[in-house]
Amino acid sequence: MSLPTWLEARFHLPTAQEGRALGRRLRREGALRLMQQGPEMITLWLQVDGLPKRLAEMAAEQGLDPPRTQVVQAADPAQAWNSPRPVPLGPGLSMAPAWMGLPASEKIIVIDPGTAFGAGDHPSTLLNLELLALLTAGELGELPPGPAADVGAGTGALALAGPCALVAANLPGPILKLAGPTMAQALVPGGWLVTSGFRREAGGDIIRFFEELGLTAQARRSGGGWLALGLVKNT
Repeated sequence: MSLPTWLEARFHLPTAQEGRALGRRLRREGALRLMQQGPEMITLWLQVDGLPKRLAEMAAEQGLDPPRTQVVQAADPAQAWNSPRPVPLGPGLSMAPAWMGLPASEKIIVIDPGTAFGAGDHPSTLLNLELLALLTAGELGELPPGPAADVGAGTGALALAGPCALVAANLPGPILKLAGPTMAQALVPGGWLVTSGFRREAGGDIIRFFEELGLTAQARRSGGGWLALGLVKNT
């Protein structure tokens, strides 16, 4: 007999106030479990047809990005809520720390942080990975053929997520500007720069900086006060 199916949905929260408002709404709509963890609101639902779309619409009404979702099979909500599972990053891509014991695959990035780097779970890395997953799934635009470059990503998780003509750069704003001209020059026309590592309020300045280098912002993700941008090199 097959196990019941549940849906885990993770919402990015720019502020705690938005988390409180969203939490009240989700409880009214039938969330079975709900927990705020840093910049995320993690929720559990009984999976039904059309639920991901309905959750995306609720997020939009609150001024938030669509949640990252994944399906979980378990005997009951408690088991589904407590079972270890990878963090969803986007269409067909998740990330898990090595301690979960899950095998790495085309769909799961497994990170062993060791002593030098983290597990790839900082908001700036996760936001970058989310844009990369959407981009390589064809949901943000077309990628020309070519190699990928991983700049300042620590664990190297960003390069594993993007096998196309793009640069993934997880860098603080001042360092990003120092490396910006080199990265812009390295991109082929129509290539993408997916960048993160700076606070949301710095986004306007970063966008203007890269516009002067011939790149146009096409996508963004925010969470926990951090921002990630997807920029395309003008053809």
